[in-house]
Amino acid sequence: MMVTSQLYNTTELTEVIGSGGIDNILKDLYIDKSQLEYQRKRYINALNRFTQLYGEGDVLIFSAPGRSEIGGNHTDHQRGRVLAAAVNLDTQAAVRVNGTQTVRILSKGYPLCTVSLDSLVPQKEEINSTPALVRGVCARFAELGCRVAGFDAYCESTVLPGSGLSSSAAFEVLIGTIVNGLFFEGKVSQPEIAQIGQYAENVFFGKPCGLMDQTASAVGNLVTIDFFDKEHPVIEPVDFDFSACGHALCIIDSQASHADLTDEYAAIPGELKQVCAYFGKEVLTQIDEQEFFAAIPALRKVCPDRAVLRAIHFYADNARVPKQVEALRQGDFDKFLALVT
Repeated sequence: MMVTSQLYNTTELTEVIGSGGIDNILKDLYIDKSQLEYQRKRYINALNRFTQLYGEGDVLIFSAPGRSEIGGNHTDHQRGRVLAAAVNLDTQAAVRVNGTQTVRILSKGYPLCTVSLDSLVPQKEEINSTPALVRGVCARFAELGCRVAGFDAYCESTVLPGSGLSSSAAFEVLIGTIVNGLFFEGKVSQPEIAQIGQYAENVFFGKPCGLMDQTASAVGNLVTIDFFDKEHPVIEPVDFDFSACGHALCIIDSQASHADLTDEYAAIPGELKQVCAYFGKEVLTQIDEQEFFAAIPALRKVCPDRAVLRAIHFYADNARVPKQVEALRQGDFDKFLALVT
C-alpha cells in the first residue's frame, strides 16, 4: 500500500511520523500496538538513509507484506484453491521520482540495483536477480499504457529472504504499488498488481511460480483464492479471529533457507505438466480427479512416480482448502486444526 499519499519533504515527514501522525496507518499495517514505537523508528531510519543517499526533497512511503500459506500447498500453479494470509512483516520503501529513465533502488544489506527503462525486455544476464523483477514489473505496466519513468528508492525489509514468507513476492508487489502510485494514478487494482508481479517473476526472473504469494501480499488479510479462471481469480476474505479461541499464527526463524531453490521449485510444475499432457490439458484443475486416479496404471508408464505422487498431493490439498475455510467460517477451530494436521 501507499503509506503516505501526501507529498512531504523528508524533514517534514520525519516529524510527522515521530509525532504519531501516521499511527492509525501503522496500527492497520502491523496490528500489534506494542510495535508502534519500533515501526516509527524504522520508518524514520529509512527516511534518514534515503536522505543520505538521494538528498532532501519530496518523498512517499510504500509497504508490501510477506505472506503465509495456510492451506493449498502447490495448488496455485495448477489453478487450484488456497488459503493464505498476509503477515505483519513487510518490505517498506521511501521513494521519489528522479526525472530520468533510470530506477535506482538500494535495499539494506544489498548493492545498489540500477535498471535503465530504455530496454523493457528480458535480459539473460539478469535471470534470478532483483533487476529482472524491477524491469519485468515496469515492462508490464508499460504494456498497459503506463508512462513508467525513473525513481529512487531505499528499502528495508523484515521479510527475510529465503524464509518461506515470500520476500520476492513482497518486493514485486512493492514495486508494482510504487509504479501504480507514481505514474498510473492507481488505475491498476491490487489483484492486478499481483498478476504483474507474477509476470515479472515468470518471464523476466525465470521462475514458473503460481499466483498465491503475490495475491496474498497485494490483497492483505486472511483470504481464500480460487485461481481456476487465471485472468480473474476469485478472492474472498475469511473473517476469523484466531485470538478469540486462544491461538495465534506464529512466525519462527528456523535458520533454514528457501533461497536458490528455483530449479527444485520449477521441477514441481514441470513434472505435473507431464501428467497433464497425458490428458491433453494444461493444468490439473481441468482433469477430473476420478479420471486421474483411474489412469494411474497407464500414467506410470509415461510419467515418473514422483509426478504421479505430486498430482495426488494436489488433489488432496485442493479439496482440503474449502473444508478449512468452511470450518473457520463456522467457528469450528478444532475441525480446522484437524484439517491442517
